[in-house]
Amino acid sequence: MEDEEPRWSRETTWRQGRVLGADAASAACLAHEPDVCVLVISHDCDLAIDDLDIEPNVEVIAGRIVPSANGNLSWGKSTRKLHLTLGYFERTVVVELLSTEKHSVPKQLLARYWPDEKFTIDAHGLATLRRWLAARYNRTAFPDSFVARMKTTGLEEKLTKLLKPHGELFSFVYFSLDDGKLLEHNSGVPHELSIFLVYPAGDNPIKTGEAADKVASAVRDAFEDKLAGSDLISFRFCEPISEDDIVVSQAKLLHQWRLEYMTLRAKDDQPGPPL
Repeated sequence: MEDEEPRWSRETTWRQGRVLGADAASAACLAHEPDVCVLVISHDCDLAIDDLDIEPNVEVIAGRIVPSANGNLSWGKSTRKLHLTLGYFERTVVVELLSTEKHSVPKQLLARYWPDEKFTIDAHGLATLRRWLAARYNRTAFPDSFVARMKTTGLEEKLTKLLKPHGELFSFVYFSLDDGKLLEHNSGVPHELSIFLVYPAGDNPIKTGEAADKVASAVRDAFEDKLAGSDLISFRFCEPISEDDIVVSQAKLLHQWRLEYMTLRAKDDQPGPPL
């Protein structure tokens, strides 16, 4: 008598961030080569649903192991590509994930296999993966008029240049634009802009604060210089602020400015506008 076909159950060992082995990836028709790494991205609550009429599939993302991490693609800064560090035996590996490489695998197919135990993901890595997945659908769309003015004045490039060397210092760059209204402006009507450089205080808050203040000062000088005599953007201020000090009343008016060419440090819990 043949063994009964395994069925998906609530006790499944599959979890978000677990990796498909070569056998599972091949069965799912995902080309599996030595450097390919396929991660489960479905939420654990969806994985626990055993009614396949309601939730029949597991979402996965196919990535590739790369020699080392590119800092500009770490921590979920880019919404299109992520370099994610995973545990692999006693060492770590870096997996490059592309947002366009998502696939659906039938739960009934995956029920035949176990996660690849060689790979592990820690709390920081899982939080980064979740933020990155959500950011593609939840990032701020700034007014076209403001984006164009940032480019026309050269401020987008200048801000990137000033902040890029300090990716490990800051968690986020937040903009308060027109008191949170995010409206298009006609010619002659400036956008009002304030910038907050958010940083984790760390083990030496005084030293960290001083370093953040130096960068903020350079940003202020650059904006005031490039906007002198201009009616495109009305620059209010640029202030460094510790994660411990940012408050909800401020966060409600803030929007993250994503710089596609730099890395910003990120931890599990970050201040930001309430969803």
